[in-house]
Parts: sequence; C-alpha cells; structure tokens
Amino acid sequence: MRLNAVSLFSASLVLGLAACGGSSPKITLSTTSSTSTSTTLSTKATTSAPASLASTTTLRPVTGTWTPVTANLTGLPSECGNLSLVSVRPDRDMLTVSVALRGMFASEKGAETWTPLGVGGGSATVINRGSSIVYDPDRPNTFWESGIYNGGGVYRTDDNGVTFRQLGDVKHSDAVSVDLSDPQRLTLLSGGHEQTAVFLSSDGGRSWSDISGSLPKDVGFTSQPLVIDSRTYLLGTAEASNAGIYRTTDRGNTWSLAYKGSVKGRPLVAKSDGTMYWITSPGGLIKSVDRGVTWTNVANVNTLNSGAPYLVELPNGSLAAVARSVIVSSDHGATWRSVGPGIPYLPNGLAYSPFRNAFYVWAFECGGGTIPVAANAILRLEYDYNTQ
Repeated sequence: MRLNAVSLFSASLVLGLAACGGSSPKITLSTTSSTSTSTTLSTKATTSAPASLASTTTLRPVTGTWTPVTANLTGLPSECGNLSLVSVRPDRDMLTVSVALRGMFASEKGAETWTPLGVGGGSATVINRGSSIVYDPDRPNTFWESGIYNGGGVYRTDDNGVTFRQLGDVKHSDAVSVDLSDPQRLTLLSGGHEQTAVFLSSDGGRSWSDISGSLPKDVGFTSQPLVIDSRTYLLGTAEASNAGIYRTTDRGNTWSLAYKGSVKGRPLVAKSDGTMYWITSPGGLIKSVDRGVTWTNVANVNTLNSGAPYLVELPNGSLAAVARSVIVSSDHGATWRSVGPGIPYLPNGLAYSPFRNAFYVWAFECGGGTIPVAANAILRLEYDYNTQ
C-alpha cells in the first residue's frame, strides 16, 4: 500500500547516528538473552553482566519478524553511543559493526556471531564510535572507517579489517568521503562532529587542513561531505540558519549554495543511474541528476524518519528507508509502501544485505558510566527483494 506522507512520521525525532548523550532522549533496550525474539523495551536499567565474546548463540530469523542478532556482543561493556554503526559490504557476505571503546566486529559468510577486527600484528586500535565506512570498489580488501570521540577520526585497512592504520591526526569525524575516481585515492574529506569544520587531505590521509573558513557564516554542523572528484565536493550541513548543501569546484576555496535547508545523514549516489539523494532534516527527500548542482523535491516532509537518516538502494534499483517501519519505493522516491512489521524502537540506522536477503536496524543508548550493549541493539528482518 502507499503511505500518506504526512501521517508516516509526524513526530520530531532527534536521535542521529553521531548524537551526543546529553542532547538525545535516553532509550533503554532489553539486555535479556539474545536468543529471544522479544524486542520489548525495558523500563529498567541495563545492569546485566557482560556476555563472553566466545558465545555460540544461535539465531534463526523468522520471516516477517524483527529478530535480535546482537548475539555475542550482548552485554559488552561500552559507553554512550555503544553500538553506533552497522555496515554491509556491497561485494560479499560481510556485516561490520562498531562498538564504542571496544572496536569493530564482523560477521562473514552467514555467521551468527561476531568476530573482532583489527587483531593483526601492528594494527591500530579502533575504539571510536563508528560513524561511516567507505568500501573501495576496485580494491576488495580496502575500506575506510570514520568515528567520533575516542581515538582517531579516520582509519584505513587494506586487508579487510585484519589491520588498520590511523590516517593523520584528524579526530571526531562524522563521516569520511574518498575520491574513488582517483586510482591513488589521494583526496579525502572528513566532516567534523557537531561543529563547523571540514577537513581536506590531498595525500591519502597523511595530513589534513580545515577548509571550512571559506564557507558562509551560520552554516551549522558540517557533518556530511561527499567527494565527487579531486576538485569538486558537496557538503551537507544542519542545525543553523544558513544550513544546506554547499558545492565547491575549486577544492574548497569557494562554495556555492546548491540547496537551502538542513539535511541529515550521508547522501546516496544510486548505482543504477547516478542520481544523488539526500534526506532533509524535516524528513523529506531531495534528489540531483547533475552532480549536485541543483536539487528537486522528491518526497514531502515527514515521509522519512530523519532520526535514522539512512537511504538504501536495493539491487533492483528500489529505495528503502525508515519511517515507523521499513518503507520501499520503486519509483525513485515519489511513493512509498511499508514492508514488514513496525520497528519496535526508534532505530539509528538501516542497512540491507543482498547476500542474506535481510534488512538490519540498530540503536545505541546514552547515559553516564558503563553502558553494556543491549540484546536487541541489532535487529534483522528477512526481505527478499526478488519476490516483492
């Protein structure tokens, strides 16, 4: 069925991926055994003892049901923003998660438990709250990770996560973007967390410079950069009177306003046709077909949940996002239909694995002191796009 754009998600929800504990409403997730399919929110403090990472919890999702798949990460001691990111590799069956202070973990080839990454000799220790991952389409074992608060802001691996190396001294990064048109991958941008600061590296991450000084005043948080080529960048900003999408064609020396209004999360560049999509802070959707020069409205405000500002392209070209449930559009975002049951909590993000035919949502908790990872911090919903 088609969903009414206004009635889908009228509440103002501010629980983004990189939010600080003091600025977001506290949600308490269940810390009961991850073998249960219950996703009822707990009203009690999360005080259960940490589960062993050697756990062999077995989870078999049921079609049409949101199933916890946090498995042996359940109870892992962390902090505010504990399970901050779930990422799906586009080229193989591998899911990657980030747990603040504890590192990165992966599930490969259908594994129902999570294995630590960065355990190779000489690897940098990645303990930030992961905010984004960029996979290299031409180098199967290379990807970049960004994160906020602890440790470095940007890391790179060239052996699929066995070892990582920190890239320069940039910190507190809401997102990293890489010039994938350059075989040497020399140009990188990092968007600062809750600040007006965007950092450029022209040497593959060895050194960084702040290029935000040429932006107009009051652009807000410069969290979301997108490198188009070595000279052309987009920058999505939020939380200020002059927030919008800014574009430069001279490496950040000058910027022009391409879209007026706050945007949330990373833009999606569709593999099917190159169209760029961005979720707006009021929960609308805009698109560009000219590499970000101009933007047009696609979906009205309150259609999408801007508290989980993740837009996913399915292998058949359909788009998926979050409202009260997962919603899918087969007409480039003009109309949407709900798939599956309602999500039992406000998630921080959405991912889809074509290898497992499943959607994944996740949520983190905030507060003081140690906050263990909840049993239902990661939920899975089976969805085979071929049969829908």
